[in-house]
Amino acid sequence: MWSPSALGLHIAAIAAAAGVSADRHGFASIPEERLIALQKQATAIDPKAAAQMLAAGFALGPEIDGELLPRTTGASFAAGVGADKPLVLGTTDDEFTMIFARAARAMRWVPRSIVLGRLGLERRRRRAYLAANRDVAAHGTARVAGRYLTDRMFREKNVQLADVRGAAPTWMYRFSWPSGRFGFAEHCLDVPFFFDCLDAEGIAPLAGDAPPPQLADAVHADAVAFVAGGDPGWTRWSAAQAARIYDVPVSERVGAYASVAPLR
Repeated sequence: MWSPSALGLHIAAIAAAAGVSADRHGFASIPEERLIALQKQATAIDPKAAAQMLAAGFALGPEIDGELLPRTTGASFAAGVGADKPLVLGTTDDEFTMIFARAARAMRWVPRSIVLGRLGLERRRRRAYLAANRDVAAHGTARVAGRYLTDRMFREKNVQLADVRGAAPTWMYRFSWPSGRFGFAEHCLDVPFFFDCLDAEGIAPLAGDAPPPQLADAVHADAVAFVAGGDPGWTRWSAAQAARIYDVPVSERVGAYASVAPLR
């Protein structure tokens, strides 16, 4: 979710760049291709502005306006909305790590704790967070920064949503297989595995030259099982925090989201 303040900032930025008023009339006067280009420019994620993004929310996303969307997803779940519907939640492990990729060489000289502080993590939580993410920290400061953004924007929130659903049928997963191209599980990497289309055009730049077909078979089979029968085939979410880990081999792990606990 994102806030009305974020909405206003990005509308104003696009309008200013186009030289038009920030209203329907102004935007209607911008040629479509130009508007799309300006939107991409205004919503690009700048590593230097990552802390601001954490505070303001995504540049693109649903807005709680009190009419079309009257409340947050968490508030709706807490009120019992959708409790009769099965739900699967999950992300890739490193959704935001790509935004620090170009800065990785320079960031290797910066202490991990300092970067976490710049991103808004309180001093009292930094040591615990780094200890819970030793495997990520071993790959350098940029990887820690990317995982922290992923945790704050996605993984921590998914845990909160799963918890608030209580006894409602909920399953969690992590897509952890590291891309053969980038060495970590970046944004959208799980999509071709979900659809079992590893031979499609454009997959190599995302997943490398030899993504594991057995992993695609497993992810796709679980997705089909959920769509067809309402159960993906692994243990439901509970206090034990069991989740499916999509890696080679595929596994199920208790405490699968323990690494986000220092943020809660």
